[in-house]
Amino acid sequence: MTRLSVVAAVALLAGCATQSGLAPGGGKHLVYRDNAGNVIRQFDYPDDAFCRRVEALAGRAARCQPTPAAGFQAQATLRYSPPGVLVQGHYADMARCRADTGTMSAGVELINGCTPQ
Repeated sequence: MTRLSVVAAVALLAGCATQSGLAPGGGKHLVYRDNAGNVIRQFDYPDDAFCRRVEALAGRAARCQPTPAAGFQAQATLRYSPPGVLVQGHYADMARCRADTGTMSAGVELINGCTPQ
């Protein structure tokens, strides 16, 4: 999935979050995999319904799952505004984290930049 696709999915999520009125808490995990099936990123959403809305927009490379994936080396915190939902992002490595968070779309703010996980 290209960086532009990720940015587009994030922008669409911000719209979904605005319409849903969901608040932070709980959590389901949207896991992105590359063509070889390797985990490249994961976002922890407030609940299953929120995750499923994003999954529908994200395409075949992303799936919601009840447990987090393993093996991430970097993380960042994003805020979707409105409604102010914090989302923890996990990335395969620091380069992937920096590439994905280098440019944020409207309605998405980088709260805590990339750090080792």
